[in-house]
Amino acid sequence: MKNYFLALGRYPNLSLAELQGQLDVIFYNEENQYLIAENLEFKNPRDLPRPPEQLFLDSLGGTMFMGETLKECESYNDLKDFIQDLVVNEAVSKIGFCTFGVGKNFLPKLIGETKDFSREKDHKLRIENFKSASLSSGQIFERRLTQKGLVLGIAQEGNQFLVSKIIANQNLRNYELRDRKKNFRDAKMGMLPPKLAQILINLSHPDHKDTIIDPFCGSATVNIEAAIAGFKTQGSDINEHFVTKSRENFDQMSEKFRYEKSTGTFETQDVTKIDWKAASGIIATEGWLGENFEQTPSVDQIKANKAAVLNIWRQVFLNLKDSNIRSVAFCLPCWNVKSRKFSISQELISDINAAGFELKKFPNQDTSFIYERETTFVAREILVAQKVA
Repeated sequence: MKNYFLALGRYPNLSLAELQGQLDVIFYNEENQYLIAENLEFKNPRDLPRPPEQLFLDSLGGTMFMGETLKECESYNDLKDFIQDLVVNEAVSKIGFCTFGVGKNFLPKLIGETKDFSREKDHKLRIENFKSASLSSGQIFERRLTQKGLVLGIAQEGNQFLVSKIIANQNLRNYELRDRKKNFRDAKMGMLPPKLAQILINLSHPDHKDTIIDPFCGSATVNIEAAIAGFKTQGSDINEHFVTKSRENFDQMSEKFRYEKSTGTFETQDVTKIDWKAASGIIATEGWLGENFEQTPSVDQIKANKAAVLNIWRQVFLNLKDSNIRSVAFCLPCWNVKSRKFSISQELISDINAAGFELKKFPNQDTSFIYERETTFVAREILVAQKVA
């Protein structure tokens, strides 16, 4: 049985939550942002001509790259000898290293000794690490190193080293196509990153027969990611213009990512008036994050927005009672103003429970996760409400 190494994104606990139910975790290192797993569920949603590991990685928003584990080395010298044998026996001409949990001088030393060994053996070898720094996912992608060379992931635990061969990496070009290259983007309504849309879908644990529903579709980011993953999808919004443009974006991306346009439907609807009894599947949505302030809002403005957002979601969950919706993965705004965080998630829990749902716990046992950028004062607080059986 194969073991796999997964390099997680900058929110490792969120990445781990996204992966739950899709693999068995053998070892997890939150500090160094990686895990070792087995029994990965590889799915090919639309008979795409890609290796199963790449298909698995392409479905994830929070995992940077993954590798197949090769060897556990008991010491640095054991590691060095293993790499040198690999270079010669596999006739490697281009190699790069990604490191996790190693000391400051580890990689310069390993690179220097690998170069010296290659010279002694008169073996031509190019090492891809610039200034002896660990390779990033972006560098691996831009240089196509998994196709044109050998990339090794090296993780240190105590005196031992785990070596993995990187076999799948995030396709940054495709993410750019689905984000900045969409025909319609509106910064005033906020822009949901495609990676976060994937995470929301995966957090809801959809079945392959589920329809992915976004009742705040905006520019169709969730709907596009759902269709790429092989799901049928429905989008709606109170703004008719957004619905029209969502359809255009969805059709545009269908030509680039080869999914059927018929897998998505869109309509103008007020989310507080939707009759969910006729719907089934899961809801994955960013939701409305309040007003898009051009400057830091006052406390009174925050309180007014809190009340408005809460009213919307209270009505949504009231309407979801007795529905066939199994799961709701969504975001609430969390404002950062004058070193204070204004969260509304706790005020919604009773409404969620009254509708027959309960909040899923993240790996750290919290019932929500704050997803934020350093420069923004409105963060996304992610929650997953699951129907109680």
